[in-house]
Amino acid sequence: MQIAFLFIAHMPYVRHAGPQPEGEDALHAMIAQSLLPFVEMLVELHSTRLPIQVGMACSPLLLEQLADPLVQKHFVLWMEKVIAQREASLAEAEARGDTHAAYLERFYVEWIEQRLSAFTERFNRHLPAWLRELTIARVIEPLACPASYAYLPLLGREESVHAQIECGMLHTTRHLGRLDGLWLPGCSWRPGLEGMMAEIGLRYVVADRSSLVTQQQPAPINVIPGRVAALFPDEDLARHIWSEDLGYPGDPLYRDPDDPSGYHARSGAPYDPYHALRRAQNHAVHFTQLLVAEESRAGADDLRLILLDAGQLGTRWVEGPTWLQAMLMLSATHGSLRLTTPGAYVRNHRPRVQGLLKEGSWAAGVHGAWQGGVAEVYWQEIHRAEEAMVELALAFPDAVAEHERLLNQAARELFLAQTSDWPALLSAGAGEEGWAARWRTYLQRFGQLAELARHRHLQEADLALLGQLEEEDGLFASLNYRIFAPAS
Repeated sequence: MQIAFLFIAHMPYVRHAGPQPEGEDALHAMIAQSLLPFVEMLVELHSTRLPIQVGMACSPLLLEQLADPLVQKHFVLWMEKVIAQREASLAEAEARGDTHAAYLERFYVEWIEQRLSAFTERFNRHLPAWLRELTIARVIEPLACPASYAYLPLLGREESVHAQIECGMLHTTRHLGRLDGLWLPGCSWRPGLEGMMAEIGLRYVVADRSSLVTQQQPAPINVIPGRVAALFPDEDLARHIWSEDLGYPGDPLYRDPDDPSGYHARSGAPYDPYHALRRAQNHAVHFTQLLVAEESRAGADDLRLILLDAGQLGTRWVEGPTWLQAMLMLSATHGSLRLTTPGAYVRNHRPRVQGLLKEGSWAAGVHGAWQGGVAEVYWQEIHRAEEAMVELALAFPDAVAEHERLLNQAARELFLAQTSDWPALLSAGAGEEGWAARWRTYLQRFGQLAELARHRHLQEADLALLGQLEEEDGLFASLNYRIFAPAS
């Protein structure tokens, strides 16, 4: 049996074009608690020469933000602010004689200072550069994702689907290197994607078992013989990692992720990082034992693909990175376990079974987590914007100068409106405020630019608006609006 871990990381576009990191807290927290420990861990494990390999699906939106000097500067400012707040809380705890609070604050100050030092000194603020180094060293195998992490099965135009995949592959390749596989939000699938994948050289996709046409065992299958394979995540082992009710993350010793002070464990008792991190080590031993037991029952060429989520490890499960490092070390040094990556498995063990995939995802009701309620309004608006973008690409195939800039920015705004977080929030019942309202802002900007694109001459105010939007939403610098033109 071979074991492949796939680390998934995504954050919608929260970059703030200003001197202070307003509204970027979720991104900074993910960097500090999940991504930075993940990179540190892999660099350290690689230095031991252990045979550690993991797959990584990092959304192009997140990569673009991690590589942005302004986001990097904002992260440093945010970390310095958190340190100052913790130091003030430490002084208050010592003044009132609260020894446990003082112990925790000293722990947090030291931990945050270590992460900040690693970010600025060891990694020179540029995590994507180190992810690329780990890719070159074959520690990480990157996968492609849709450019703005759009939910492809519900997009209205094939041109949009193609643009998302092609642009996502291009920009991830630019940051991390060559790609063989595809990860879609929610482990989703829509028929027809296999042709696009083969066309641009992607050799496998990670799909949910609900996409299997027949009730067969979710072993790897050939979707296009010799060209595109489908792999399916293991659900039984993953429950120990993902479930807060039944798995490791809900352990009563672990820190309560909803307590901003960090003083309380999930049980409600005072939190003690010493005991919590010891428990994470124990859980790593237990998970390795599960892998060994599974290996004894499986065939030599069987695959167990296990998903890991940056939105959980380190953020919802604070001790998760400690568990992951211990578990990888135990697995790499255990004589009967073999670590691989999804792509390496496909290259070395071509699936023998031919199969088809139907629409599916890991959500109930096929696409239920992205549909229903206000989300239906969202999709209607997105489909109208897609039609308009295709019409613009057809109407102006030879735009130049400011007119080309304007159309490229319209494509960026459409991409940002298509991010899968927005329909997911709306489907879950979030009101159209805060994050859930961002899609309307992007579509409004798209509408403004689409209207200006049809003007023969741009006024000074039009150019000022374009410059402002290029600064605020200036990701995917090489994006060309012509990618939305129908294939001839």
